[in-house]
Amino acid sequence: MTLPSTARTVIIGGGVIGCSIAYHLAREGRKDIVVLERSKLTSGTTWHAAGLVRRLRPSATLTKLINYSIDLYGELERETGQATGWTQTGSLTLATNEDRLTNIKRQVSLGRAFGLEAEVVDADRAKELWPLIEVDDVIGAVWSPADGRVNPSDVALALSKGAKARGVKFFEDTRVTGLQKKGDRISGVEIGEHVIEAEEVVIASGLWSREVAEMAGAHMPLYACEHFYILTKPLAEVQALGKGVHLPTLNDQDAYLYARDDVEGLLVGSFEPQAKGISTRDLPADFSFDLLDEDWDHFMPMMENALRRIPALETAEVRMLLNGPESFTLDSQFMLGESPEVPGLFLMGGMNSTGIALAGGAGKAMAEWIIAGEPTMELNEADIRRFSPEMNVLGALEARIPEVLGRHYDNPYPGRSMDTARGQRRSPIHEGLVAAGAFFEARGGWERALHFGGDAAHLPLTFAAPKWRDQVAREVDACRNGAAILDQSAFGKVVVQGPDACAFLNRLCAAQMDIAEGRIAYTQILNARGGVESDLTVQRHGPETYLMILGAGEVVRVMKRMRDTKSDFRVEFTDVTSGYAVIGLVGGKARDVLQATSNAPVPELKRFGFAPVEIGLARGWAGRLSFTGESGYELYVAADMAMAAHEALVAAGASHAGLFASGSLRIESGFRAFGHELTPGTSPLEAGLGAFCAFGTRFVGEEALAKAGPPKRQIVSLLFDDPNAIPIHDEPIYYDGRVVGQITSAAWSYRFGRSAALAMITAPLDLIAGQDVMTGFEVEIACTRYAAKCSLKPAKEAF
Repeated sequence: MTLPSTARTVIIGGGVIGCSIAYHLAREGRKDIVVLERSKLTSGTTWHAAGLVRRLRPSATLTKLINYSIDLYGELERETGQATGWTQTGSLTLATNEDRLTNIKRQVSLGRAFGLEAEVVDADRAKELWPLIEVDDVIGAVWSPADGRVNPSDVALALSKGAKARGVKFFEDTRVTGLQKKGDRISGVEIGEHVIEAEEVVIASGLWSREVAEMAGAHMPLYACEHFYILTKPLAEVQALGKGVHLPTLNDQDAYLYARDDVEGLLVGSFEPQAKGISTRDLPADFSFDLLDEDWDHFMPMMENALRRIPALETAEVRMLLNGPESFTLDSQFMLGESPEVPGLFLMGGMNSTGIALAGGAGKAMAEWIIAGEPTMELNEADIRRFSPEMNVLGALEARIPEVLGRHYDNPYPGRSMDTARGQRRSPIHEGLVAAGAFFEARGGWERALHFGGDAAHLPLTFAAPKWRDQVAREVDACRNGAAILDQSAFGKVVVQGPDACAFLNRLCAAQMDIAEGRIAYTQILNARGGVESDLTVQRHGPETYLMILGAGEVVRVMKRMRDTKSDFRVEFTDVTSGYAVIGLVGGKARDVLQATSNAPVPELKRFGFAPVEIGLARGWAGRLSFTGESGYELYVAADMAMAAHEALVAAGASHAGLFASGSLRIESGFRAFGHELTPGTSPLEAGLGAFCAFGTRFVGEEALAKAGPPKRQIVSLLFDDPNAIPIHDEPIYYDGRVVGQITSAAWSYRFGRSAALAMITAPLDLIAGQDVMTGFEVEIACTRYAAKCSLKPAKEAF
């Protein structure tokens, strides 16, 4: 078969991900698709994957994607005649301490929101399910009967067979050597001297995806690690189970291990704490169906754990120690979506050892995104736009990625943070926060202060009442009754200028942008389906000049949205995030403290107004608003004067508060946050923000909202009855014995002395609308249900 000179879509990579994207594009009716593979199909990571598929995951998105994958893998064999090796063995996850048991119980509760049943069992039952294990230290386990495993190569081949039957052309031994663009947009793929002109290009090149993306100037921050598992020769203990009888997949996360039976022997793998990164530069150019060198010295601590858990391994003959490279991302979530830098270039990779389980669902999600031009489901945690170009730094990847693999089995405690690649982006007042005792967490590359109690108020982490509760109580009190500094410098800042600035922003944003100079508008940016792509504030500084203040981590997605919306508008926009500090100053004494920093009078401002202000030796401007819901200001100061402003505020009596304090106050105030209450699949009407939509201005998404009708789900406030209830995120909500929603944000309420939350619910909306407060709701946390009150009003007003 001869390489074509044109194609609608070119997919680079013939592993399970590339094959899945091709299959789903073709199944949706897309024609003229070409898949290019540098060697043979499945020759990179796919062929040596362990093939484990577990339904229960720590997030709603991952759970939905994997459940679709499992259903697909069962159907593919019937459709194509190609076996996938899908075997429903179930899985058994052990707990040897209370926190691990809590974590796996939390996953059971989340699964119930999607109709997935799993059973919490004791050690004796675990031993019955996996007779080869030692259970003297096991305090509980979760048995998930619907889980299983596949043969990864067979899955990829079945997907490719289904794609070929729909006209997709596959070319093996075809190495891509370059990518072409016309203007900023992708236009073609180079294979030596040959060029395939293409409307869309999809990079699904596994380990090599970052390097392929760089050919077009796109960023794809992933890096490889060595991943180990052993295969034994047949074991009498496995053979004794009987022919065709399989053990469940075993997860012993406290020992960093997973295991399953394999050809009458065992496969035992690990996510060891001291992982080994590897650069693709260190791999041979013809690396294909290849493995890395065995490293028994490195694997031996994990082998000792395995011998402890599975004593039969003492007499097992090891067939091989498999060491294969796999790619990981900075935050342990895979990435997919259209490149923010290069329109028409779609990226998917960094599967973090979940590629086989996710391939079906993620391939479908990517195909739908390509066709629709937008995500068709909630994909925020995997969206490529969460990574800014600043995060695609080789030094950060080399430092962070081994830690990502090594913490694959960490309990996802509140307050957990990574230790490597720290300090990449620091606020202009960072040193002042350090001096005040801040405990930082890295978010999107930025060092963000969680609280000001240092390590002593943070560790050890727990799912129970955290150690920082008393410290944050003091910070919350300062935010209410004193004057507390909240560092918000990680917020994005984008200047919009030009004769059509107002008209452009009225098209981009849902709220009315033709506001007076010196005023601030709160708004959302919507997609064509009416979903929220960002929420932000917009300041008008002149007839043709605005400043947008975005949530931290939203600059990349918003700038792409702005480029897509610009069209013929006479407007320019510039990211000035690094040029300014944003210092929140909140509390009953905020104005007095601000005035004490300077003899120049503090301007009298109405809510959502702004004006110039002097702060000690610094000059900036003050906005009368606060994301906490408390009285206060946002102070905008040039980065080079920010420390002078901070020093003046501290000298005048201001204290500090971190994200835990502001988050608690936000939830009490009922303020929505992007990535929680606000997502690309949530409309402003569902979020209770219809009042901020200026219908008639023809903003993007207006038509979809006008057709939507009354919302079938809504954001509500919850207050728990029991102070021992500690929700985190995504917990299912029950009413009248059935699941009616999930938690979107939760925090300890210092006003009420118990947890408060925001949640999206589907019922009973008619009853809630008629009452200030409604009872009868229950939230399931780690398999225990807790009663809660519900209201459409903010918690601090309703309860």
